[in-house]
Parts: sequence; C-alpha cells; structure tokens
Amino acid sequence: MLKSTPFATSSAPTWAAQEAYLAIEQKPRDEAEKRLLEQARAYVQAHAHQADLRDLALALRELMGAGYLVGGGGSHVWMKRAQGAGDQAVPERLAIVADRLTTAFRDWFESKLPTGPRRSSRPEQSHVCQV
Repeated sequence: MLKSTPFATSSAPTWAAQEAYLAIEQKPRDEAEKRLLEQARAYVQAHAHQADLRDLALALRELMGAGYLVGGGGSHVWMKRAQGAGDQAVPERLAIVADRLTTAFRDWFESKLPTGPRRSSRPEQSHVCQV
C-alpha cells in the first residue's frame, strides 16, 4: 500500500519578493484616523519585504479596528471605512498596500501623474503614443 506524501516539497512554487508600501488615497477625516493610518504605514514599512502582501492583512485588520474593512486582492491589501449607523457607505478605498516594484499608487495629497498622449522616449518611435 502506498503512503500519501505532503505537498510541501522543495519543488513547491515560490513567490517573487515584494516590497510593500501603504498609499493613503483619501484625506483622513480627523486626527484620530490620521494617527491610525500613520501607525498602519509604520507597520507596513517595518514589514516591507514580503513573499505575499496579503499576509499583512490580518495584522492591519487588528490595528485598524472595527470601524474599517480590510481585505486582500490578487496581490494587494485594501482598507475602507466601514459603514456606520446612519453613515453612508464609502465605496472608495481609504488606503492600499501594494508592491512598490510593480505599482505606483499615490497618497491623496500628491499630484496626479500626467495622462494622455505623450512622445515616445525611443528615438525610432517619433510618433505620439497613447498612455
């Protein structure tokens, strides 16, 4: 009779290293929320090198508390304000934890990156490229 073997072997897939950062996409509504988001940013900075950013979600959920929703996507963690009694739900993200090596989310107070047509940086492509 054959014995079953666990799947954890040296040939198990590994994830590329990710460098976590927190982008606060909405202005904090008060000083308490600002301090909470600063604590979240400090936590993410202290744990920046991750195999999977979603591993930060549980600690951030505990840090943010019951007034916030924290969840994960494919390779990021999002934070939203929870709907309170009488408050309207805020569908927009409050903040996002993403990989600095592959994304460019910005804080609410930073200027937006330019969009629209731009000239190619490659001399062989002198026509306008769409972004």
